[in-house]
Amino acid sequence: MGEVALKYRLMPESPVIDTVAVAAAVPSTLPVDAQLGAHEAQPFAFGLIALEVLVIGPDRAGLVDEVEDGLASLEGIQIPGGLLGAR
Repeated sequence: MGEVALKYRLMPESPVIDTVAVAAAVPSTLPVDAQLGAHEAQPFAFGLIALEVLVIGPDRAGLVDEVEDGLASLEGIQIPGGLLGAR
């Protein structure tokens, strides 16, 4: 079975949200067979810092839904548009 890389942009609901703490919390929200591959904070607008994350996991049915459900559970974070890309 191959692997996929899923890229997401996580947007804080407020500029006071600590993106370092959010990045540290991401791995605990992922399915057991997925892992955080990389992450990068990017200035966005109005003082907001977006967090772009890359999640690596097996190419299997349901993975995207499970990852998105986990990321959606992060408090104070939105995932506008969902998945940015997959490889």
